[in-house]
Amino acid sequence: MQRTVVTATADKHGVTGRRGFLRQMFTAGVATTAAVSWRDMLMARTADMAKSGKKMILLWMDGGPSQFETFNPKIGSKFQGPAKAIKTNVPGVEIAEYWPETAKVMDKIALVRSMKSEERDHFRAIKLVRTGYPIKPTINYPTWGSVVARDRWDPGFDLPAFVRVGTPRIKTRDVNAGVLGARYESFKIPSAGKLPENVSPVVDPQVLERRLALAAKMDQQFAASGSEKAAREQREIYERTSRFVLSPLIKTFDLSQEPEKMREAYGATTFGQSCLLARRLIETGVSFVEVINGGDGNDQGWDTHKRGFKENPELAAQTDTGYAALLTDLANRGLLEDTLVVWMGEFCRTPKFDADGGRDHYSEGWIVGFSGGGVKMGQVIGATDDEGVKVTDRPVGVQDLFVTFCHILGLDPHEEYITDQDQPLKLVEGGELIKELV
Repeated sequence: MQRTVVTATADKHGVTGRRGFLRQMFTAGVATTAAVSWRDMLMARTADMAKSGKKMILLWMDGGPSQFETFNPKIGSKFQGPAKAIKTNVPGVEIAEYWPETAKVMDKIALVRSMKSEERDHFRAIKLVRTGYPIKPTINYPTWGSVVARDRWDPGFDLPAFVRVGTPRIKTRDVNAGVLGARYESFKIPSAGKLPENVSPVVDPQVLERRLALAAKMDQQFAASGSEKAAREQREIYERTSRFVLSPLIKTFDLSQEPEKMREAYGATTFGQSCLLARRLIETGVSFVEVINGGDGNDQGWDTHKRGFKENPELAAQTDTGYAALLTDLANRGLLEDTLVVWMGEFCRTPKFDADGGRDHYSEGWIVGFSGGGVKMGQVIGATDDEGVKVTDRPVGVQDLFVTFCHILGLDPHEEYITDQDQPLKLVEGGELIKELV
């Protein structure tokens, strides 16, 4: 019997479009259904698609970091405060003195210093910056990690496609999978090195399998009563969870598997160890990792309304080493080229500050750092005026940010998908590519 090889054409990023792949599978598969089933062909290709797709790490600075005390100091301005500027390993690019390790790897970062949005309220800004959409009461837009998880979904992979490390400062401001449903929700790790409670099985695998079989029978009865969709989702969660807890890949979450020297390189902070876990997850095959950085001291995170001159150096010290180590480690392992690393928060801080250095919410001139994923690193895009009040060069909007995410990850920003409520929705509405990055 003649054997037909199905090859899907990849784009310049090495990523095969889902629709293009399925179209080619159908064309070739018509003549080969007797030899190879559709499911066999699909499963054979799924692993290759997952390997070729670029991954993403979002380093989320919860609360809105000050641009003056991070990556856009305005030395000589009345608004700068005590933070001095230091040189980086990119000629002409300076950042705040609190980031000495990051300064050494600026050649691995492209800074966008000209982000603009209209939202200066935490809740509304977080929703906008994490989904690409402003708040709309009738639609619960999904966080970006869930969008990537949907595209990179691999039913044969033991670990979740989307993992979050850390917890948001304020739960009511959180963003979840929304209209994409439970399948693409993040797997939440409260802190690096420790799995959530009740993840490790407390009974023998054989006992667990019997219990799951019993649960499946109960789900069938539930589905027969008219709740087929809910039963199917519940059954899928059971199957994924059981495969996860019994998989040898669960050791990925165990940081004790790392050499002590490597753990020290990332820094003995919550954020540093979370970055190390992010690298381990990406290396294992997880498609999207979100690291939430709210600081180690209190629940204000980067929302420094008070004592900013004291809090910002402390926050930077907790972040600097881990950020630099992550980029260096990914590069050394050959992972950075296929991993987009993004450093950002929901907005920035006002130029005007209180006596103790506290700054309020501001949304003109906030910063995003891009690394890896094939972007042109070692550059600065956009600028603000000498006082840091207005964007004077290359303003970048939130939708532009998400169009760029799509381009780097090999997604079509204008693709429409069907939500769990049977509603068509585009990945991004509007926006333009940040061409300087690519």
